[in-house]
Amino acid sequence: MKQGMWTGLLFVLAAAVGHAQRTDNASTAAQTATWKRLVTAKLVAVTSMPNGLDRWLIEDLRAWGKYRVTADPEGVDLVIRGYNPEKEPQFKMHRNIPQPKREKHEPPPVLSIVVIDWVSDEALWQAEIRNKKPKEGEDTPAGPLTQINARGLKPQQLADELTSRLRRYVSGLEARGSKP
Repeated sequence: MKQGMWTGLLFVLAAAVGHAQRTDNASTAAQTATWKRLVTAKLVAVTSMPNGLDRWLIEDLRAWGKYRVTADPEGVDLVIRGYNPEKEPQFKMHRNIPQPKREKHEPPPVLSIVVIDWVSDEALWQAEIRNKKPKEGEDTPAGPLTQINARGLKPQQLADELTSRLRRYVSGLEARGSKP
């Protein structure tokens, strides 16, 4: 009786491990397909952004030559959007009166730029623009999420930095065969 119970338990554990491995392999394949869209895309739309950043970004993307660039997001492979992220205010109670909590960490980004797959509406790459002065020789690794310290940068310089970071990331994906 006990041997049958142990055999059943081992069978259940083996099935669970097999399912976890198949799920992990499926999620890795889906993730690879997601990032592959950055490499295989042909047509990109850049939506309107503050301070004419979109115009400079379009110019830099056209100079890169990887994608055909348009302002109309209908039917494209990728959409590049800029938005102002909002942070919910946090409160604490002081003498039964809600008071705003003080920020102990760095402030939220002033602008986020995101590259979205038009079909799945999935974010493929994102840059957070921070109101901090760029440091001399600062170089962040290319990745799906990057931060740019942009205080004092003109829109043209910011667009150059955005395009440079996206280009490094996409080139890295191409070199690795589109594996994230």
